[in-house]
Amino acid sequence: MAKMSEQETKEWDELYQYVKKDIFEYDSEKLHKYMILRLRGLKEGKFIANTKVVPMANYEFSHILYTFKANKMRIKQIIKSQDFKNEQHKFNTIMMIIEREINDMVNRLKQANKSKQKIEDMSVENIIHEGAEYKSNKTKKISNELKNLW
Repeated sequence: MAKMSEQETKEWDELYQYVKKDIFEYDSEKLHKYMILRLRGLKEGKFIANTKVVPMANYEFSHILYTFKANKMRIKQIIKSQDFKNEQHKFNTIMMIIEREINDMVNRLKQANKSKQKIEDMSVENIIHEGAEYKSNKTKKISNELKNLW
């Protein structure tokens, strides 16, 4: 894997900490090397990170993180409801969910960015008219008694 930029390093750290603390609920333990290789491999659309397999995708670590966050409840339910042989088996089950959902998440994020860009590009010239004043069509008649109250 090529050297990561500062932004990628930050995104990787967020993903790592989220999986470690929120998914596996580790305090002082670290993620196993296998888990790290699976997460890094997913960035390139691979089963596991290695240099012998050609990359099939180019996800950002933030895409993976958002996919974990969007599926957290489902992941937690599966973790509680099933018995796993070991941590690797548990992680492979979690990764099946993430791999199945990541393309949908990427498409949702692209759509959200397009919508945000459209909003930013909108011209408000037709909406705001300088010098326009509001004038009521109705004239209010206030009795002398009411004027004296105020």
